[in-house]
Amino acid sequence: MKFVVSERCVGKVGLAVGAVLVLAACAAGGGDGATAGWPGAGKPAHGPAPTEAVDSVNAVSSVGSVNAVRAAFGKAAGTEELTGLGAASGPVAGVQQAGAPATALSITEGEVGEVGPHGTITYPSVTSCLVVTVYLRDGGKVGGHVSLFQVPGKYYSDEVLPAIRRAVGGRRVAAVDVSGAVGAWNPSYLQKAIERYTDGSVPEPTGDAKGIGDVVAKILGRQGKEVTVRDVPDGDITR
Repeated sequence: MKFVVSERCVGKVGLAVGAVLVLAACAAGGGDGATAGWPGAGKPAHGPAPTEAVDSVNAVSSVGSVNAVRAAFGKAAGTEELTGLGAASGPVAGVQQAGAPATALSITEGEVGEVGPHGTITYPSVTSCLVVTVYLRDGGKVGGHVSLFQVPGKYYSDEVLPAIRRAVGGRRVAAVDVSGAVGAWNPSYLQKAIERYTDGSVPEPTGDAKGIGDVVAKILGRQGKEVTVRDVPDGDITR
């Protein structure tokens, strides 16, 4: 397993730690002002683009608190977004079910998609997300965009890897690439989304590249040596 980690994640760790603290405060009855001292508070992480998400909330004690958490990542949640968050499945965006495989595909937060041999996948606006690309031996790719906070109607963070595994099926795999804001993540977020910790016990981000690689390998049913984990600068990622 290969790991390439830089220092650029320090700010992302601060944001993710802030998210953990606010969710804990929410569970304990904390108010909307909990984000006042966050690094980057009030500064959108993505601008107007869809924001990076994680998996679902089964119970939310304060719409205002959720708004505060998501606003720190450039996302304001409306009341309508808090309904139906317990859904266990979402769309498999872009996966070719029939006909010729795509040659180019954009996979946004909470989506999984596939391109054929020599095809290109673009993951737009990666700032606090991880993106996972499975390179197939026939030259095709299956990818998923895993976000810290769930985008309504899309996969939660703990649903993306199982969806990738289903899309790959029994096809032969050459390698797996994990790229993005490694420092903003705890490997456990890939197994249990932040929003599922309704008791305020969300683990803090660790930036544990090896742990992330181990979880990815386990869920995808791959050997650790097939997985590369690397931190990359903010922006679009093309694979």
